[in-house]
Amino acid sequence: MAFELVLDRVLSAGDTAVVEYELVLPADGPPAADYRRRFARPVRDYLSVVQFHQEMIPARCYGFFQESRDAPRERLGELWIGASGSAHIAAGAVRRGVLGVEWEWD
Repeated sequence: MAFELVLDRVLSAGDTAVVEYELVLPADGPPAADYRRRFARPVRDYLSVVQFHQEMIPARCYGFFQESRDAPRERLGELWIGASGSAHIAAGAVRRGVLGVEWEWD
């Protein structure tokens, strides 16, 4: 999947923008096991929240980083799945690579 974000202004070096988007997976598709974001350039701050359906809460969730899509994953630690059925990963000074959340259904 790929998409283009069109902002309401051109950003100069050092400017920031906050972007929120939502992806909804089809109910009849195979269950997903992760969500990841590839960074072609370093970014200052990144936050990703994964919201699970109340009837499909995984057993465990982890943050991970990869140098590239084909590189091995480096687990960053277990993520708490709260009472809301969501988990999140927040990172500062994100370098080039792939940052994501993966989960196990057990």
